[in-house]
Amino acid sequence: MTQPPKGTFLGRIMGAFRTSSEPATNVAAGMKALDDGRYETARAIFEPLADQGNAEAQCQMGRIHFHGFGVPQNYSLSIAWAKKAAAQNHGGGLNSLGVCYREGLAVDRDIATAISYFERAADQGVPNAMFNLGNIQDIGDDVPQDHSLAVSWYKKTLATDPEHALAAYRLGEMYLQGQGTEADPVHAASLLRAAADKGIPEAQYVLALILSGGYGLEPDPLQAKDYYTLAANQGYPAAMINLGNMYNSGDGIPQDQARALRLFLQAAEMGLPAGEINVGRQYHMGWGVPQDYDEAISWYQRAANSGEPTAFLNIALMYMNGEGLDPSDADALQWLYKAAEHGVPDAMRWLGRAYDEGRSVAADPVLALAYEQLAHDFGANTEGEAMREYRAKLNDADAEKALALAAGWDIGMPALGTA
Repeated sequence: MTQPPKGTFLGRIMGAFRTSSEPATNVAAGMKALDDGRYETARAIFEPLADQGNAEAQCQMGRIHFHGFGVPQNYSLSIAWAKKAAAQNHGGGLNSLGVCYREGLAVDRDIATAISYFERAADQGVPNAMFNLGNIQDIGDDVPQDHSLAVSWYKKTLATDPEHALAAYRLGEMYLQGQGTEADPVHAASLLRAAADKGIPEAQYVLALILSGGYGLEPDPLQAKDYYTLAANQGYPAAMINLGNMYNSGDGIPQDQARALRLFLQAAEMGLPAGEINVGRQYHMGWGVPQDYDEAISWYQRAANSGEPTAFLNIALMYMNGEGLDPSDADALQWLYKAAEHGVPDAMRWLGRAYDEGRSVAADPVLALAYEQLAHDFGANTEGEAMREYRAKLNDADAEKALALAAGWDIGMPALGTA
């Protein structure tokens, strides 16, 4: 049985066992002990109460075994206690069973059963159950994706518990993207800030993206840096990359390329190909570190081994320029094909030039124009001199052939000229 990693988004939405405290003093004491990390004391309080049929204590015993608080993590024991609480129609127990059926923890995964438990818990006003119902619709978890319904459940969650950070985060994302509701970047930023300030790294990252510029809001690079830093300090690798890019360029903050390198290395050590590419680029360009082509190639190759298309392009360019490698247009061509097959527009432009000039490949003006058109289709600004130059070398029939080749190609197909 796969265990959800602690501290991840999945782990947090599955933290379903805490709902409400019993008025009894001993239950309250158990809750305080649990919150304080005095797990043995908490279990000593809850276990006899749970054996006597106290539903809240049963729910908390499920929580203890679910998270492994002072005991080995054991989903079978967790669900056994949750079932006892749910049998008394305890909202937390019902929600906990929903979590286990949703994730297949000690039971066969069954979304329909999970939804039924979540709905019963939601009817009792359990915010986490409302959130889980929204999240199922949000991501289309074995149900047709329904963003409008997700928005409705997230709003109900926040109406019940205005401090529910995950609901604020997901609702903020949906307002930002206009999913299930009218796009409203200002409201999105407000929700995301509420979640970010409660420590949700995903919200910190997205809020930093907004503050970096775009979405029609005034950029605030210093605040963006602060929120990227908060997310990066929680081990969020995409935040490390973006924060590193800010330090690299000095984008609204003092430039510090050595610090950028440390951030990229941190992301690379987590296995993120974008981190490996950026470390390679620092060595390639001599940013924050002495220029070292061998080290750059090593990092690019690591990213390439993970299938990262930008690494394919960078290795190709090093072959073309003879940077740490013997100059070889033929080797460069093979790496360009790999990058192009993944939709990298700059690789397509270089292939267009190769076919135009006949560099390590037979000159083919049809393929030259086809690749230039593909580069445009995949996001490059190519409506300029090269496009006009390649088109001028062809008659109308061959130009139509080139454009048809480009129109008929898509990512995952062999690169044009290789089949």
